[in-house]
Amino acid sequence: MSPAAASPPPESIRLYLGTGCGKTTATCGVVLRALSTGKNVSLVFFDKIEPNSSEGKALRILAQSTEPGLGNLEVHYTGVNRLGAGPGSSFRLYTAPNGILPEDTDAARAGLQYLLEALSRKDQIVIGDELLDVGRVGIISWDEIRRAVSLRQDPTILILTGRHAPDWLMEQATTITSTVQLKHHGRAIEGLDC
Repeated sequence: MSPAAASPPPESIRLYLGTGCGKTTATCGVVLRALSTGKNVSLVFFDKIEPNSSEGKALRILAQSTEPGLGNLEVHYTGVNRLGAGPGSSFRLYTAPNGILPEDTDAARAGLQYLLEALSRKDQIVIGDELLDVGRVGIISWDEIRRAVSLRQDPTILILTGRHAPDWLMEQATTITSTVQLKHHGRAIEGLDC
């Protein structure tokens, strides 16, 4: 068989990267598609809590659904509520005026534990939303994240989001998508951007 005719490797690690809008939106689209085809999905938010998440109510309803044929959804919010405290009223873990706090690390470690549990169950889709930014700013070390990624086994597809990914993860990923912010109207709109 010629190299051109070889089948591609199975999907295993997907990265949604970049400075633009759409990374979390893309993961929510994957959640809908996966659940609609009966897959088990775990979604861990590393930078928000449900009250600050426009998608929170819908995800909670989907997680509680007993609709026949619908997959199972587990959602965990492990962010610290800093709405109004960070630059531009951000609620991200690492935008506190006084830097990274112990509760940031505690929240991120709780999120990592949820991710590890989902990987050990071999859920079909496991998502770590903004885990890469948690690693980038040092709340969780890249070594810890690398160990978690190494636990991924088929049939699980691991999806991670953030602005950037380290080279070792870029090499392991089977799909990488990047968003680039070319223009922004200036603030996040509830129900559209956050």
